[in-house]
Amino acid sequence: MRRQALTAGALAGVVLIGGGGVAYAQMQGPSGSYRTAIVTTGDVDKTMNLSGTVTSSSRRDLSFGTSGKVTKVSVAAGDTVNAGEVLAKLDATDLKNAVTKATATLASARAKLESDESSQSSTVASAAKTSSSSSTSSSSSKSSGSSGGSSTGSKPDPAVTAALAEVKKQQLAVTTAQTDATAAITAAKAALAAQKTACADTSGDTDDPTPEAALSPACTTALDAVQTAQDTVAAKQDTLQTALETLSKTLDTAIAAVQKASSTGGTTGGSTGSTGSSAGSTSSSSSSGSGSASTGSTGGGSGSSGGSSASSLAEDQAAIDTAKAQLTEARLAVDSATLTAPYAGRVLSVSIAKGDDVGSTDAVMVLVGDGGTTATTTVTADQVASIKKGQTAEVTPAGADKPVTGTVTSIGLLPDSSSSTVTYPVTIDLADGVTAPEGTTASIAVITGTAKNVLTIPSSALTKLGTRAIVQVLKNGAEVPTVVTIGVVGSTRTSITDGLTKGQTVVIADLNASLPSGGTTTNNRFGGGANFVRPGGAGGFGGGPQVVRNG
Repeated sequence: MRRQALTAGALAGVVLIGGGGVAYAQMQGPSGSYRTAIVTTGDVDKTMNLSGTVTSSSRRDLSFGTSGKVTKVSVAAGDTVNAGEVLAKLDATDLKNAVTKATATLASARAKLESDESSQSSTVASAAKTSSSSSTSSSSSKSSGSSGGSSTGSKPDPAVTAALAEVKKQQLAVTTAQTDATAAITAAKAALAAQKTACADTSGDTDDPTPEAALSPACTTALDAVQTAQDTVAAKQDTLQTALETLSKTLDTAIAAVQKASSTGGTTGGSTGSTGSSAGSTSSSSSSGSGSASTGSTGGGSGSSGGSSASSLAEDQAAIDTAKAQLTEARLAVDSATLTAPYAGRVLSVSIAKGDDVGSTDAVMVLVGDGGTTATTTVTADQVASIKKGQTAEVTPAGADKPVTGTVTSIGLLPDSSSSTVTYPVTIDLADGVTAPEGTTASIAVITGTAKNVLTIPSSALTKLGTRAIVQVLKNGAEVPTVVTIGVVGSTRTSITDGLTKGQTVVIADLNASLPSGGTTTNNRFGGGANFVRPGGAGGFGGGPQVVRNG
C-alpha cells in the first residue's frame, strides 16, 4: 500500500537509545510513522561472539604451549611481575623455520592450483575458438593448441568469453566442495575420538562401548554427534563428486573438439598434443579412486605428461587446505615460544633454567595474583586464525549489568579432541575483578578488527533481498529502497562502503505497520537485532553478524 508523504506539520522527536549517543528520530504524519536514524561517521568494531566461563585466576600454573629449549629465564621465585611482562623464552629458530617452510608450501600449492586451472581454461578456450571459427569461416585454420586461444588482437570472441566464464564457475565449485569435504572429515575424526572417550567402559575398552542399555548420556550424545558428522561427510562428498563430474564432462568435450579439429587439418599437428595433455582424462584416473590424474592420458600430440584433470583441482585444493592449517599451527608455535605474565602478581616458583628442554604442557612457573579473574572459551579451526594475543574482549557474566574489559592472553596450540568439533582453548584475562561464582557462564565478544572514521548506520536498518543488502532511505516522507555495500559489521552498527552519504535518513521501523501474524511477512533485521514488520518485505539476515557484499 502506498504511503502518503509527511505533511509540513509532521512531528519529529529525537530520543537517545542505548549507549554511544546514537540519535534516533521518531517521525509521524497523517498516515505514516517511522523510527529513523541519520547516516553518520564513526568507528565500527568487528567482533567474534563466543561463550565461556569465568574462573578465578589467583593462582596459575604457566606453560609455554609448545616444546623447545629454554634460552632465557627472566624471573625468579618471589619476583613481582606486571601483566604482559616476558618471563621466559624458548629457542624459536626451528619454529620460525617451520613458518617459512609452511608459507612456501602454501604458496607452492596455490601456484599449482593456478597453473592447473589455467591449463584447463586454455584447453576450453581453444575448443571454443575452434568451434566458433568453424561456424563463421570454413577456411579459418588458426591453431587450437595455442596456450591462450582467446585473443587474436581484435575484440574478444563472445563464445570464448562465455566458455571461460563457465569453466571458471565449475572450477570454483570443485575447489569449494573439496574444502567443505576436508573440513567435514576433520570434524568427523574429532567426533569419533570424543565418542571413544565418552563411551569407554570400566575396563577401558574404547573400541567396544558398553551395551546400549548401559550407555551414559554423554556416550549417547557422542554417538549421535558421530552419526551427524558422518552424514555431513557423505553429503559433502556427494557434492564434490557432482562438481567433479560436471567439470570432467566440460574438459572431455573440449579435448575431443580440439582433437577433431587437428585430425581434419584445422590445426597444426604439433600443438594438439600439448593442449590434449593440459586437460588430462578424468575417466582414466577414476579407477584409482584416489582422485589423481593420469599423465599423458589423451592421445595424439607431443606425448607430454602432467595432465590437469578435474580431480587434479581437488588434489590441489586439498593441499592448500592442509598447508593453511600447518601455517596456522606454525605461527601459533612461534607466539607460544615467549612466555608472558597473563596478569600482575608474584612468581611463586620457577622450575626451569636456561638450556632445559620442555614440553608443550609442562608447568614451568607458578604465578599468584591478587584476586584476578579470567574467562575461558574455545574457538573453531576456522576462527582460530582471527584470534590474536593482545586483542580486547568484552566479557559479560550471566546476570551482570555491564561487560568487563579483558585481553586475550593465550591461545592453545593443540586442538581439543574431546568435543565433536575441532576447537582451540582461549584464555582472556579481565582488567577488573568479577564478583561471580566460580564457573559462571559468560558471553564474550572479542574485537578482531576495527574500521575507523567510516559511514555507519544501525544494523537494524538493514534488510536482505537475495544476496543484496537493502536500506530504506526516507526521502520526502516516503521510503526509497537503496542497495548498499556492507563493510565491517559490529554488534549494533554496521559500516557502509557504498550506497549512502553522510546525513541521509534511514528507516529503522514503520511504527504504523501491523504486528506479525500468520499472513504477515516479518523482516528479520541485519545482525540478529529486533524484528520489525514490513508487509511484503524480503527475508532478513537473521542469526549472528555477517558480511554481505553488493551482488
